[in-house]
Amino acid sequence: MFFSATLNAAVINSLSFSQIDYYQNQALAVGNSEWGQFDVEYDQNAKLQWLNIAAADGRWIVQNHPLMSAGMTATSAFSSTSFFDLNILRGTDVSGSSLNVNYRVSEAPISEAPTTIDTFGSFTIGSSQDIINDGVPSGVMGVAGLNSPTSSKFNWDAEFTDVMLNWHKDMPNVAQESNFCGPGAAANSIHWLNQEHDLGLTDSLSETQTKLAEAMGNINDGNWDDTEVQGKLKYIKDNGLNIEVHYTGGEMLPSGENYLDPNGNGTARNDGAINWDWLMAEMKKGQDIELMTDTHWVVMEGLISWGDIQLFSYRDDPFQHGDMTTDGEKSTLASRHVWTYFNDGAVNIGNGNEMLKAAVAESPIPEPHTFVLVLLGWLLLSLRQGLSRVSVLPT
Repeated sequence: MFFSATLNAAVINSLSFSQIDYYQNQALAVGNSEWGQFDVEYDQNAKLQWLNIAAADGRWIVQNHPLMSAGMTATSAFSSTSFFDLNILRGTDVSGSSLNVNYRVSEAPISEAPTTIDTFGSFTIGSSQDIINDGVPSGVMGVAGLNSPTSSKFNWDAEFTDVMLNWHKDMPNVAQESNFCGPGAAANSIHWLNQEHDLGLTDSLSETQTKLAEAMGNINDGNWDDTEVQGKLKYIKDNGLNIEVHYTGGEMLPSGENYLDPNGNGTARNDGAINWDWLMAEMKKGQDIELMTDTHWVVMEGLISWGDIQLFSYRDDPFQHGDMTTDGEKSTLASRHVWTYFNDGAVNIGNGNEMLKAAVAESPIPEPHTFVLVLLGWLLLSLRQGLSRVSVLPT
């Protein structure tokens, strides 16, 4: 057990650090990478708090990692993940070695790394797995698909005011088949909307993923954003779901006009270029979003922003073993909530710093409100009465 040194702070039950091996199409692509994965399990506080971790040599390896409040997630204990720079050459095996760190839990983000006056811990570096481009047919794969770690560009001295916070609690995380990150992200999204709005969906999460993949033309070989939307429109129509699709950005989707499905299943509205304000607004309205780079699809789960600092959490499957997903991997999927950044359109959703290419949202189509119907009735009645008073002048 590790306990935070800060009074009334979230209780840190466990910290773990691992070196990531990356896989492509179930085969090892980059072993002993320079990327580390950090995981924390904690008992939640009533307020949002922040965890910072520095290596004993002073390197700030985990910067202002959000610890969600119990009220936001509707849980009392939670876990989350982020990625960090191991500060080694690619190919150097550090699993099994020791990592000594200082860490601090605080009620606001901090601008200086923790020191020896904070809590100290010694950990053994383990190993973990992630994927390189198992889901977007861009041709970027293997070693070329893994970008090196980059330093944070955020100004952590920014005043911590006017904070925007949104969280979609109970977001599912389906076990994906190989190259199914697109249909997997869409299945998570649609099922979350079904939970929130009782859309009448009867398929299981796995069944939805399978049907979406077929509609997207994804035969375990990935899909672009146009077929992501095409598949969603077909699934929505086939299941009579009262939801609409809209998007920003676009690699294969049109950027100057709406997307019209060639199979007659509907239209997806083009909302323009990708920007943080759009992402924030859609999440705030209770609409859900899938994000695509050249190498991966994920479903957005939550966000925090203030000033120029923009952070978000996502869910995905780093294994893609489908029906062969082990109990241990299922446990990882259930607790996997990854925090990362949005920085002028750049994100890290698994393969290092990349540009976000498309953001696809779906949202319930609102039913007409009662007062609108009453108003329409009143207008029609007034119109009829007005017409009845019109006199026909003799010619």
